[in-house]
Amino acid sequence: MRLGKVGKISLGWAIITACGVYGFVLSKRSVEAHRYESMKVRERMRKANEGEYDPSYRKFTG
Repeated sequence: MRLGKVGKISLGWAIITACGVYGFVLSKRSVEAHRYESMKVRERMRKANEGEYDPSYRKFTG
């Protein structure tokens, strides 16, 4: 099957579009994974900061 000039251009655009969409999906997954990890870290820090503290350990100078 021989492709004409328009067919080759269309095939090129189809490949470029598919690669662009795939790259976008991969980068979106990466950003969401990083955001999820940072949210987990913030949640662990928040949970570590809960509880009752002895006032002698929390002296503020002012």
